[in-house]
Amino acid sequence: MGLMIGYKLSTHRRLTLAGVKQLLAPLREKALALDFETVGEWLEVGPDYTWAFHWPRGVKKISDLLTPLEGWVFHATPGDGSESAQLGLCRYAGVNGWRLASFCKTQYASRHGWEHFLKCHRGVIKLLRTAEDLGLRVKVEDEGGLWETGSPARLRRKLNEYNQCVAAFGGALKDAAETAGVKVQSEIHHHPDFEHLEAAGMATLGNRVDSAVRVVKHLVSGST
Repeated sequence: MGLMIGYKLSTHRRLTLAGVKQLLAPLREKALALDFETVGEWLEVGPDYTWAFHWPRGVKKISDLLTPLEGWVFHATPGDGSESAQLGLCRYAGVNGWRLASFCKTQYASRHGWEHFLKCHRGVIKLLRTAEDLGLRVKVEDEGGLWETGSPARLRRKLNEYNQCVAAFGGALKDAAETAGVKVQSEIHHHPDFEHLEAAGMATLGNRVDSAVRVVKHLVSGST
């Protein structure tokens, strides 16, 4: 749970494995130029790599997801608090072309302030724009709306909504669990404005939070 950027990269070009790495080289160079916190080395992947699943149309069971036959990926973390973005392309059995589906949760970079969060979120968007410039087909679902609108103001509003929601649920669930002797901790609890965010979230989502707490209490009591 948290504000994230989901994305799918693909191309139907006829490429060798070496050609894929060559095509994507400017993408990693862009991550380095953006001064990401960490930019990993290229990783050649195969069937044992379980962080690049492909979900074929019509498949309903997770056990039927495809792992790559081959491919190249790298990981880039835009800044502290953000998850890393996985970029690259893989080939899958029975699927035309090369592709990769992944996501990057940036929300908790906001623990270090709005400007730091904006740099992280915008950095991932810039990488995906670079993928477009390289001729890849890029589909993005940006829960902050920056990809679609380019509006930092909208992104900030969405960030506040997500932080308030997660803080309200996180605070209530933590209290309910700890009453039963179960310790709960999450990223949102480390936010410097957690109490303010929790109060604002409760003012908006109080009834839904109460319902969630009742469910947690029932689950906890049933397991003891």
